[in-house]
Amino acid sequence: MRGIALVFLAVCLVLPTVAQRAFDIDGPVELHIWMTAKSGQSEQLEKTFAEVFYPAVSSMPGFRSALLMRKPATSEFTMRLSFDTEEQRMEWVASDKHQQAWPALSSHSRETRYDGFAVVHPK
Repeated sequence: MRGIALVFLAVCLVLPTVAQRAFDIDGPVELHIWMTAKSGQSEQLEKTFAEVFYPAVSSMPGFRSALLMRKPATSEFTMRLSFDTEEQRMEWVASDKHQQAWPALSSHSRETRYDGFAVVHPK
């Protein structure tokens, strides 16, 4: 009986540590892209995101999410892409799908800026 109690105590002490480690893993990575649509092309940018870009990026290994957000009453957009790892994001960038989807989307933008981020989990 004492052996079972010791095993139970060990499990109770280890489980919180294991759960914490699982929460504090590295990744995912995100790319934020700010775009300003060319005059009269906001709707085309949205349509191209939905019909061309999203289907291409969402089929890639490590893909987590892609969101296109439009600032109300403007032609300003923010796109957020998320992958499990930076290596998988870079595989997307090097892919034939990206070589077709990105020019189709960015052709509707007169200004494009981007920045990459590693997601920081609370400790």
